Amino acid sequence: MRKTTCGMLGLMLTLAMVMIAAAGLAETWNCKNCGQQLNTGNYCSNCGHSKGEAAAAPESSGAEEKAHDGLWRIPGETDRVEVGVSRVDASSYISNKKNPYLWEPSNANDHDESTCWQFSAKKGLKGKSWISLDLEYGEAVDEIWFKNGFWGYNDKGGEQYSINARPRNIRVEITQTEGVNSETVTLTLRDESFSGWQKFDLGRHEDVGLVTVYIDTIYKGSRYPNDVCLSEIMLVQKASPAIAREPWWSTPAAKVYESIQDMTKVHLLMKLATRSGPGRQYDEPGTFFGKNWKTTTVRALGKSWDGNTWWVLVDFSNSGKASYRVWTGLKRLDLNIDQLKEINPIGQGTVNATSRTYRGPGENYAKAKVNISGWKDVVAYGRENGFVEVEFIQGSRWYRVWVPEAETSIDWGNDFSGEN
Repeated sequence: MRKTTCGMLGLMLTLAMVMIAAAGLAETWNCKNCGQQLNTGNYCSNCGHSKGEAAAAPESSGAEEKAHDGLWRIPGETDRVEVGVSRVDASSYISNKKNPYLWEPSNANDHDESTCWQFSAKKGLKGKSWISLDLEYGEAVDEIWFKNGFWGYNDKGGEQYSINARPRNIRVEITQTEGVNSETVTLTLRDESFSGWQKFDLGRHEDVGLVTVYIDTIYKGSRYPNDVCLSEIMLVQKASPAIAREPWWSTPAAKVYESIQDMTKVHLLMKLATRSGPGRQYDEPGTFFGKNWKTTTVRALGKSWDGNTWWVLVDFSNSGKASYRVWTGLKRLDLNIDQLKEINPIGQGTVNATSRTYRGPGENYAKAKVNISGWKDVVAYGRENGFVEVEFIQGSRWYRVWVPEAETSIDWGNDFSGEN
């Protein structure tokens, strides 16, 4: 009887292994860019390259010396570059009482989709509402890309896209440097957010000096039907990145703003193990969505490289109990890592003794299980909603937590190494 039972168990284990192997062959793939094996989802867990995408072309060692002053590389693009813009102007913009320049036209070309150009359409649209981009140099323009609407989030995590209006039918006027020749292309922007760029082919236009976008019709906002928002515009040339300069916006300093920054909704590839910072040396807030990870999405805000792998800053609600803004490894997310900006320190200083430590910028986030005793030297990585994200070491463990700004003394600036 014992032999029969053992034989049956052996057969069952063999069948299970065959099924697992077959499933693995059907569901996994090897990256053509870095060679990472057994990837799942649509993007490589090591380098973020798309499934089936060819390996990125190696850059010439002399690319920077040959770089064109008026062109910039676009992260992740191998055959397109951005055309530089020297000035952004518009017919009008809404002046915020606390910050008069919060909705100014330059926000539509600042490489930060959580900001936007915002204007009022109460007095009409056709022929009256426009935004213009002056080129740094007379350059060829092939395409125009948009991130439509307002991609920012308020201090409670509420989306701003649907409640504000968005451009719909537009006219793009392309003018040469001497202003003697221009052409107008009519386009319709899609009503969608957080899904990447909307890309439109304009046809090749040489020696372009000015591009003006006229807004003729809009998608109404649910709360602010006539406050029209546009997060980003990019002018694009079909060319090798080797002739363009390195993007200055690849690692910008974080902005002090009421909204959550970069927001990209992504699906999980497995249960969500987390750390408070981008590395295994940080404390563990917990592991989430063990049973329902297949149907769960989280918001990706930024990235950080620890020397071995990419870590991603994510924001989510734990089944309505509390919210978390914490870090996880790229392998757990179905994500194109090029969509995210790197998270860098924005200040340094001290925190007074406090037990008010949170997993995000607000009391709606879970409390962190660490108290700060006495004065603690810290590096700041975020500032939002009256809270500051600080990093410090206590004992042998590193922490990143959010504390009330009133309990901190921080020198804000851009030139910080992140070392305590």
